[in-house]
Amino acid sequence: MGKILFYGIVIYFLYKMFLGEKKHRQEEVKKEQEILIAKGEMVKDPVCGSYVALDNSVRTNHNGEIVHFCSYECRDKYLKRIASSQNNT
Repeated sequence: MGKILFYGIVIYFLYKMFLGEKKHRQEEVKKEQEILIAKGEMVKDPVCGSYVALDNSVRTNHNGEIVHFCSYECRDKYLKRIASSQNNT
């Protein structure tokens, strides 16, 4: 019984240690992303709201303004939305 309890405690601490490391890495990634956003190296996708790096973004030109997207799917949704709003006017 003592061995089972000992191994259970060891497993619990290892689990907590790895969980804490994962949480720490996620916080670091979030901080790095916030820095890139502040520098203007990441932009917000107007369709889904996710942030995407400028060099990895899908782009389109709308009224002389370059709009950045995380995917072709978001770009296509944006273009359909613009086309339908222009048809309704």
